[in-house]
Amino acid sequence: MDRSELAREWAAALARVIFIAQSRDHIEGELASALDDLVAAAEAEPLDEAAVLGVAERLVRLGLADSECLEITIKLLGERMPKLAGVSDLISLPGRVVHLVGSLAKGVAEGMRQRLLSEQEGLTLALIRARENAENALRDSEARFEEIFSTSTVGMAITDLDLGVIRVNRALADILEHPRGKLGARLLDEIFHPDDADYLRLRYQVLLEEDSLPFRERRRLVKRDGEEALVFLSASVLRDPSGAPRYYVTAVEDVSDRHFLESQLQFQATHDALTGLANRQRFVGRLEEVLSGGNPVDEVTVLHLDLDGFHAVNDGLGREVGDRLLQTVATRLVQIFPGDHATVARFEGDEFGVLVEHTATTPSCAAMATRINEELAEPVFVGDHGVAATATIAVLHKPSAGTTPADVLRATDITLRRLKQTGRRQWGMVDEQQNQADRERFNLAGSMPGAWENGEIQLEYQQVSSYESGTVVAVQALLRWDHADGVLHHDRCLEVLAETGLSLPIGRWMLGRAAADVKDMPVRPVLYVELTRELAGDPDLVATVRAVLADSGLAPEQLQVGMPVQALCMRDGLAEDNLHVLVDIGVAVVLYEFGTTSGDLACLEDLPVRAVKMSSRVVARVSGGSSMFTRVVRDLVPLIQGSGAAVMVGDVDGADQFEWWREVGADQVQGAHVGLPGLSADLPLS
Repeated sequence: MDRSELAREWAAALARVIFIAQSRDHIEGELASALDDLVAAAEAEPLDEAAVLGVAERLVRLGLADSECLEITIKLLGERMPKLAGVSDLISLPGRVVHLVGSLAKGVAEGMRQRLLSEQEGLTLALIRARENAENALRDSEARFEEIFSTSTVGMAITDLDLGVIRVNRALADILEHPRGKLGARLLDEIFHPDDADYLRLRYQVLLEEDSLPFRERRRLVKRDGEEALVFLSASVLRDPSGAPRYYVTAVEDVSDRHFLESQLQFQATHDALTGLANRQRFVGRLEEVLSGGNPVDEVTVLHLDLDGFHAVNDGLGREVGDRLLQTVATRLVQIFPGDHATVARFEGDEFGVLVEHTATTPSCAAMATRINEELAEPVFVGDHGVAATATIAVLHKPSAGTTPADVLRATDITLRRLKQTGRRQWGMVDEQQNQADRERFNLAGSMPGAWENGEIQLEYQQVSSYESGTVVAVQALLRWDHADGVLHHDRCLEVLAETGLSLPIGRWMLGRAAADVKDMPVRPVLYVELTRELAGDPDLVATVRAVLADSGLAPEQLQVGMPVQALCMRDGLAEDNLHVLVDIGVAVVLYEFGTTSGDLACLEDLPVRAVKMSSRVVARVSGGSSMFTRVVRDLVPLIQGSGAAVMVGDVDGADQFEWWREVGADQVQGAHVGLPGLSADLPLS
């Protein structure tokens, strides 16, 4: 979310509860400027409280600081500011945001109090002037005093020097919930809270000293029903012309609602609105306490949950049902992990976290994960729909010393992603070695766009040879990344590419670049390019191939494209449609990754493919012997050839492999045994 969008949302929310005499554009501009100051204050180290108080003063000046406006401002900024650019990446974000909005609330309160204090000072001046003015002005002064005293929103009382009540205004009676605007107490100290009474009597006594200044403090008064009222209490002395004290003037500002709003702010900043659970920021804060040694517990476990197929409930039955399911999940997790020894949180969407601080009775990690799914599997009925949930759960037990909350949640997040690939209702412990490999892959994926832009990603070529003649029948284009830490070859590039959104653009670039390279070769071989699953099903694939052929001058029969079996087994049928059109325009199609998918033979039977390339896993597994798998593959080769397709074998790196596949009748071979990948100029073409 950007700042201008939040400023518009802020202005619209305020306009719903208060009439704003100024134009919407002006108010949005003022609020946008205020947001800029708040973001700058949040980014400062330490937090720039002066800037925050400046924003509070601006809100008071604009007339946007009454209790309803303050509640909206606190709620909106507490929820939205953590998502703003420049704020979301800050260290210790939860505490910093709470500190910022707390300072803002404090500043607004102070601004309102200053305004009310001005009213009080005006009243005091009116009292003094009423005494000192000539008789011809006395009546007017008394009228002004009566107007201020009666209409002020601040509770006021005039008492004698023994605290005997002479007069109170309606506002004070309302604050203390006395009927008909009258205060039942004869002495002012009767409304003091018992714990504060002795102290306040002493403070009033000190006011009688000649040089004493008025005081203003946050104190408690007693309402008519005995409940407490939280107020700011101010008192000063009214003196006669000779300087002798005559009366006390007391002002009372009710801050009970503001105190409640501050409590609400604290809750909203650290809890999820839908479920009432702790939010991610509160969870991270609690985890930080545990990991930093601020908790005596020696053994902790973090469980990171992701609900399986939750989008199907949301999309199929509606968000109301989805929200009810999330609330049910939250309730059951709290029931599974009751008491003070566990923190249950909703992170975002359908992700939850549990921090368990172990006691003597804490179950094992396996028992906790199993019980979670057993409890979540019990349906909850929303109308006529009985819905339930299962969860994939990543478990990290006893984080090592020096681990940060970010490290913990990154480890569980990576583990969750890996577990999701194996099916639903899975759970697993964090495997640090596997996570390290995944992190390395993700780091590479993050830097791949820049590497492609900088020309670090290039193409190399590997020959495909005929078993019968030994001649080169095609060259395959392969990716090569000249990374600073070492060269990444084709298979590794594809692993990294799968984690990015670059599969289509790099695949298209690869087709065009390879065709241009082949065009410039002295002898033009057949170009073989294996398409990723995404590119094979790309609706624009045929147009891309036509453009490549036109730009390079290659004839269709000079291009072979490989399509993975998995893409051709997709229900949408896009890859299959592309295959038929490519064959119609004269481009040969090779079915690769054959032998590991249940739809292999169906694709072979139904589709007009030129050749089949055996999966590298099949090649690695069969190198002789008489196992059942080996016998099946041996029988599979003539079956493929009987359908009219040639058999291609890749990753043949040794003589034994080469001879085995020659013996079973393979047609084409590729691998280190017949030729390593290299630049186009190094290919053995003649």
